[in-house]
Amino acid sequence: MTSAVAAGAYEAGLLDRAASEVRARGRARQLAIALGRGLLLASFLGAWGLASGRLVDHEFLSDPLAVLAALVELVASARLWPHLVQTVGEVLAGYGIGVALGVGLTVLVAALPAAHRVLRPFLVAFYSIPKIALAPLIIMWFGLAAAPKVILAAAFVFFVVFMNMVAGVYSVSPELTKAMRVMGASPPVLLRKLVLPSSVPHLMTGLRLAVPEALIGAVVGEFISANRGLGYLVTSATAQFNTAAAMAAIVALLLIVVVMDLGLGVAERRFLRWRPRTGMPSAVGT
Repeated sequence: MTSAVAAGAYEAGLLDRAASEVRARGRARQLAIALGRGLLLASFLGAWGLASGRLVDHEFLSDPLAVLAALVELVASARLWPHLVQTVGEVLAGYGIGVALGVGLTVLVAALPAAHRVLRPFLVAFYSIPKIALAPLIIMWFGLAAAPKVILAAAFVFFVVFMNMVAGVYSVSPELTKAMRVMGASPPVLLRKLVLPSSVPHLMTGLRLAVPEALIGAVVGEFISANRGLGYLVTSATAQFNTAAAMAAIVALLLIVVVMDLGLGVAERRFLRWRPRTGMPSAVGT
């Protein structure tokens, strides 16, 4: 009995040590990634600062400190907030509509495979049209308010989400489908228990890829016709040859994408906890 207890304690100690080593390697990996990102950002900012006023006229390429000062001035003077709120509202509305349409159409395609064969040529034809070319028409049809920006953002998002989720639907293992059918699963059960859950990883990829697409759609609309929004702030600043303010507005656009991507990353880790985490294989070693 004593030897069995000792053996169990020894095995438990080995497991604890192995778990500690895994956690330590994970922390070291995260630290190395953070350092790599910091070095890359510092190198970029350093090269930018050296190029401004030396390789490129400072009037055309402000240095990072001037951009930071312009951003601080926009925040302190409260000039940034109305434009930021306008753009964020358009992005979120267009993103939500585009995701809802993409997921809804994918569910229809998964439930009725014939629907995909019917809709495919029309979707491909519409997808092949540059959305930027449609922007003036959409603004002419829907006016100068927020509606055309939301529609453009939704159009950009829809195809990214739909294409990725459909790829997930068609990647479902035929063996699993046959096994569930043998066990008596009906088509609705297959859809609910197998097809849609299997497409969730692809959906999350589409959701993250669609974030900058939503921003592009909204900002393109603001470039063409708007009196508020970060896109309008960029065009207004460039018209005055104020490159620092224009690039400060671009930094604000970048922050929107970063915040939304971080939020989706948290959601992905929460909803896909069942999926084993894998890393990119190294070219050297194991």
